Amino acid sequence: MSTEAPLDYQLVPADEISQRVARLQRHMQQGPMDGALILDPVNMYYYTGTMQQGAVFVPTEGEPVFLVRRSYERAQMESPLQRILPLKGLSQLRTTLADLGLRANTLGVAETTLSVAVFKTLTKAFPGATFTDVSGLLAMVRAVKSDYEVQRLRKAGALHKLVYDAIPAMIREGMTEWELGSAIQQKMMALGYTGITRFTGFGMELIIGIVSCGESGNYPTASVGPGGLTGLSPAFPLVGGNRKLGRGEPIFIDTGFGYEGYFTDKTRIFSLGALPAAVLDAHKACLDIQEAVRCRLKPGAVPSQIYTEVCNQFVHSRNFEKHFMGFGSNQVPFLGHGIGLAIDELPVIAGKMHTPLEANMVIALEPKKGLEGIGLVGVENTFLVTDAGGEKLTAGSDEVTIV
Repeated sequence: MSTEAPLDYQLVPADEISQRVARLQRHMQQGPMDGALILDPVNMYYYTGTMQQGAVFVPTEGEPVFLVRRSYERAQMESPLQRILPLKGLSQLRTTLADLGLRANTLGVAETTLSVAVFKTLTKAFPGATFTDVSGLLAMVRAVKSDYEVQRLRKAGALHKLVYDAIPAMIREGMTEWELGSAIQQKMMALGYTGITRFTGFGMELIIGIVSCGESGNYPTASVGPGGLTGLSPAFPLVGGNRKLGRGEPIFIDTGFGYEGYFTDKTRIFSLGALPAAVLDAHKACLDIQEAVRCRLKPGAVPSQIYTEVCNQFVHSRNFEKHFMGFGSNQVPFLGHGIGLAIDELPVIAGKMHTPLEANMVIALEPKKGLEGIGLVGVENTFLVTDAGGEKLTAGSDEVTIV
């Protein structure tokens, strides 16, 4: 089989992969670890440039090893790593690494993405080895984006704008949330959307995002965000439900757009006809909160301090906390979250996040407010951390769009 890469998509450059590996190794050298064993698809892609069945071993020093069950041929085509070897099963991992002269007595694994069954297999494959959780370490390495990654996020943001520019023409009275969501998905796919929205959290699913009209935006949800929705059934609480769009109520549209694996997150409010003044006032308050956080998204700023300052000044002092960041049980204790190869990355603008921000971190801010008997209002934009504060990557007006 030819190992030439197809010409219809770009591969991750070799120097990009080597820089990522080097950053991880610098962090691992701070503790007693022989290396990190990476099995989940997103981190595999980050360190190899491809997604296959197998494992990546990144030693504390030296070249990583990519051990592939399938497709070995595609891994050779897509990954710039030099040591790519076939692997029949995880039980062969230790022998293969030992044959390469690599120690594997203390291994870092991402426990947040590791099933019990796979972990049991690893303990048998590495008898006597010590395993340590590197989920947080892998997340922090990915939190700081390279210029290569920022370029893709900028492109995702530009395409995301085209989606929202097209939404007003899609909305018509009497159509269902599901029908509107389907139209939005069609537009997204036509623009190159990658089809699914990835999460780091175990078991989380999302297709395009959330389309909720009126009180659907307050419906209880298991989502990690503040947005409520019904879905088509208890077995499919995704996209939107059968509620019909009516006049004078907020239409909440929260979507993630993926370009070459990288996501921006965006929320806008639409309405068929005017909304009550109280609704617009609540939306305006969310915009004020977004701006207050955006100005603080600078290298060295501490997320927990940002969260406390902004909540005290713009939420608690204005008695705005009831149903802020989600209606009832949907309420979440953060104002924004990191984003990149997954929607829910580090850092988080929350009370317990004390690690300072760094330049080129990318954060989605989403101040939102549930209004009883009305629905959900607010905004979400994706920002790049810079010396001048957050740079908006998801262009377009944040105001309510009246159709």
